[in-house]
Amino acid sequence: MPRALWTVWALGAVISLSKEGSLSQASLSCDPSGVCDGHSKSLTSIPAGLTAAVKSLDLSSNKITFVGHGDLQECVNLETLMLRSNGISMIEEDAFSSLSCLEHLDLSNNHISNLSSSWFRPLSSLKSLNLLGNPYRTLGETPLFSHLTNLQVLRVGNPLTFNGVQRIDFAGLTFLEELEIDASNLQSYESHSLKSVQNISHLILHMRQPILLLEIFVDVLSSVEYLELRDTNLNTFHFSELSIGEMTPSIQKFTFRSIDITDESFNEVVRLMSYASELLEVEFDGCTLNGVGNFQASQLYKIKIPGKLETLAIRRLRIPKFYLFYDLSTVYSLMEKVKRITVENSKVFLVPCSFSQHLKSLEYLDLSENLMVEEYLKNSACEDGWPALRTLILRQNHLTSLERTGEVLLTLKNLTDLDISKNGFHSMPDACRWPEKMKYLNLSSSRIKSVTSCIPQTLEILDVSNNNLNAFTLKLPQLRELHISGNKLMVLPDASFLPTLSVLKISRNAISTFSKEQLQSYGHLETLEAGGNNFICSCELLSFAQGQPALAAVLVDWPQAYLCDSPAHTRGQRVQDARLSAAECHRAALVSGVCCALSLLALLTVGLCRRFHGLWYLQMTWAWLRAKRKPRKAPRGDVCYDAFVSYSEQDSAWVENLLVQELEDLHPPFRLCLHKRDFVPGKWIIDNIIDSIERSRKTVFVLSENFVRSEWCKYELDFSHFRLFDENDDSAILILLEPIEKKAVPQRFCRLRKIMNTKTYLEWPEDPARQQAFWANLRTAIKS
Repeated sequence: MPRALWTVWALGAVISLSKEGSLSQASLSCDPSGVCDGHSKSLTSIPAGLTAAVKSLDLSSNKITFVGHGDLQECVNLETLMLRSNGISMIEEDAFSSLSCLEHLDLSNNHISNLSSSWFRPLSSLKSLNLLGNPYRTLGETPLFSHLTNLQVLRVGNPLTFNGVQRIDFAGLTFLEELEIDASNLQSYESHSLKSVQNISHLILHMRQPILLLEIFVDVLSSVEYLELRDTNLNTFHFSELSIGEMTPSIQKFTFRSIDITDESFNEVVRLMSYASELLEVEFDGCTLNGVGNFQASQLYKIKIPGKLETLAIRRLRIPKFYLFYDLSTVYSLMEKVKRITVENSKVFLVPCSFSQHLKSLEYLDLSENLMVEEYLKNSACEDGWPALRTLILRQNHLTSLERTGEVLLTLKNLTDLDISKNGFHSMPDACRWPEKMKYLNLSSSRIKSVTSCIPQTLEILDVSNNNLNAFTLKLPQLRELHISGNKLMVLPDASFLPTLSVLKISRNAISTFSKEQLQSYGHLETLEAGGNNFICSCELLSFAQGQPALAAVLVDWPQAYLCDSPAHTRGQRVQDARLSAAECHRAALVSGVCCALSLLALLTVGLCRRFHGLWYLQMTWAWLRAKRKPRKAPRGDVCYDAFVSYSEQDSAWVENLLVQELEDLHPPFRLCLHKRDFVPGKWIIDNIIDSIERSRKTVFVLSENFVRSEWCKYELDFSHFRLFDENDDSAILILLEPIEKKAVPQRFCRLRKIMNTKTYLEWPEDPARQQAFWANLRTAIKS
């Protein structure tokens, strides 16, 4: 019994594990190229069932604590493995043994306290390794990376427990594009530990205190091109001299990111940089200056600034005591040879005129996201200030007048490029004055509603994107590039105003179409960016866009940004893929064809109607329908005539002189209904006929050649008799005044022809002796 229970438990465990594995696998989403995303899926282990088809596996931000030797065994083609921000504390020695193709491995922000070289030994293809944020104290007693000959990016350390760098840590690494070391809590640094890496393109050091900074600096001075120092408090930084021997410095860029500094330590930082004789660029990003700008000029004059320093960038500088700040005269001597300066988002509202005049080599100045206004800009761009300046960027300041801005900058004789975007200009005057050499002007996101001749005619590049323009009719003969995206234009600008235009960016406007002729009108157009508009996918546009394979060379955002807005059935489709029916594409021809066909049909119908009396049949049908609505027989009280006489007008003499006298002069007389005498005036003739027939017991038809040739063609009379032409109806009396061949009766009177074939009719005799018998038979027929 216990054995059976054990078996059942084992089977249950296997089923449970298999279900768990299938659930884990189901939580992954993999595309056909082998990229699998398991990010933030609450996984507790690496999913089972991974195969060689997987090339990229992202399992970041889960709850995985263990990586076993079989978890990734089948992933022999895996190139990227992301395991950051899990709870990994244990990795088996051969967990990565099959990952010889792995190029990117991220194990950052886990709970790994001890690193093993056996993990990395099989990873011969590894290019990027991230071990940041794990609680190890050192990188171990043996070299971890000596077998990673292809490694280009390495990130190690953590802000709390990592406290020592050893000489063996980076053994075997000769070249790194980027090395990041989080040594915020560094307490020991073994001399020459970083010197073994012969070339590091970019070294990032996180250090809270600069205690060991000088030792590291000396080690990397001749092997690092770009040194970045982060999160360091340099308020008390001080040193006497550095012994660099005869080494050749290679540092070209120095960045201080999130650094605290004082007036006094600033001098020390400048002195440190002076050892980097090849230094070209210095950057301060997110730093705090705990001082007032009193940089001790006497000491700065003694410092030999690298003669190659050309670029200075200051971003997001915070100065708590800014209201007490000095005039920067102490740093004038440091800046005379600088060519490029960026002071961004640092609450600058004024550059003193004297400082501007000392910036004799300055060619590029970026004062974006500051507090500059026209009044103080005038003091900054004073006479002889910034004499060599070619590019000025005043993006997102507080400028409000284009006219005033242009006048202020007239002192800058060499200015060619001006960026005053994201200011609040709103309107544009009709005329402005600008520096004579202006070639580039950026007025994007400035809330302007129209462009005028205020724009300098010398421009080669104009950016008026993201404004409220609904037209562009300005003539700029030298303009090569026009950036006008994000406005309200409905058509492309007139090419005759822009004869040299080669680049036009007009996306996100209200343009619905453009044609081959429009594009050809731009004689030098090489690049057109017109996506993001609401295109009406007409046949003309589709024919042009889809019939020009070379169009893709001009439309840089083709085809993904070109979507149809109408017709409705094409909305959201790419212009390249949209299709219209032949009826939509040839609507005019189709309408013309239909009209022609209808006209021909109408002519044919009229011809057929004339030939086969179609109109007569229609009129007869209408009369017949009206007659059908009448009661079959009139009530007896409504019968007031013995007979209704139907005859041809040409036979009226016989009817009035003979028939009427013979029948109405009798005693008692017959009451006859004649249309001349008894029809109600003003009443429709059809109604008169139908009413007369219904109020008469008999209907007498006086037939003759005249009747057949003319009166039978009058539908008002003839078709009304249809209700009487019934084989079982004897109310009709036919009088034949003269012989009529049945063939002479028109085919359309088929009922009459049939009655003449089946009923007896009275013939008017020419012999007077027989006429009395005729009248007697007629009276008898009427009375019956």
